[in-house]
Amino acid sequence: MAPFKQRDVVYVYDGTFEGFLCCVFESFMHKELPVSILSEKNTQPSLLDRFNITTDLKNAERVRKSIINEISREALEFLEDALLTALPEKEMKMLDFTRTGYKAGPKILKMLANDSVITLTKAIKQMTHEAQKFMGFVRFSIHDDLLLAKIKPVNFVLYHLAAHFSKRMPDEKFIIYDEKHKMLCAYAKGRYVVSEATDIEMPEADSAEQSYRDLWQMFYDTIAVEGRENPKCRMTLMPKRYWSNLTELQKPSGTKNKKMLTNREEKANGTFALLP
Repeated sequence: MAPFKQRDVVYVYDGTFEGFLCCVFESFMHKELPVSILSEKNTQPSLLDRFNITTDLKNAERVRKSIINEISREALEFLEDALLTALPEKEMKMLDFTRTGYKAGPKILKMLANDSVITLTKAIKQMTHEAQKFMGFVRFSIHDDLLLAKIKPVNFVLYHLAAHFSKRMPDEKFIIYDEKHKMLCAYAKGRYVVSEATDIEMPEADSAEQSYRDLWQMFYDTIAVEGRENPKCRMTLMPKRYWSNLTELQKPSGTKNKKMLTNREEKANGTFALLP
């Protein structure tokens, strides 16, 4: 196999996994290594030549099959997860992983001395950990017969959340909006789609939804044991970056003129009330 030559060029693709596979295809076809691989959303002005990679599904499928046959299916899934991470320059690490994998075969995933393998492995662990956090932290609001939720993750976790909630709530219809990445997941009748979404405004809670939110906030405050409050522990288990979309940590309706009773006497009596 002829050696790859470094070329002062930036590959630009559409950000999809199929688009990345086309970058791999072009790299191997021309026996070249680009300086960088960037999605269209992340491109910046540069003095380097720009090579726009068109997503060709036939070429992408060729690369997909070759990864499965010559490396392993697990390696393909590893790359799919790697693309969902927030790792800077992840595509170059993924290209290096692929090139090494064609030489090493299935054992590539165990080569933890390899820089690309260990870096991508750590990034994937962080991404999956964040996805698991959101499986517990996502708060849905009811609007007619639709469940709506908003999240702000560091990594792109929508695919993991879509798979999780479609199994957990198969008879519901829901939308999860990722306000950081400007993407949304929509689910109905056993199928979900993930697509770009710009200028999305979540509807205001109606009176019924707001009542449920107030009750949940009241319950959350009431069950707290005053003498055992541990803010540091809570921030460890529930980092503050999640708080903006947690229903129980939002101000109940009417808090400007009312306050929640949380004193021990009211708790002991089992009385829940709002005082003027």
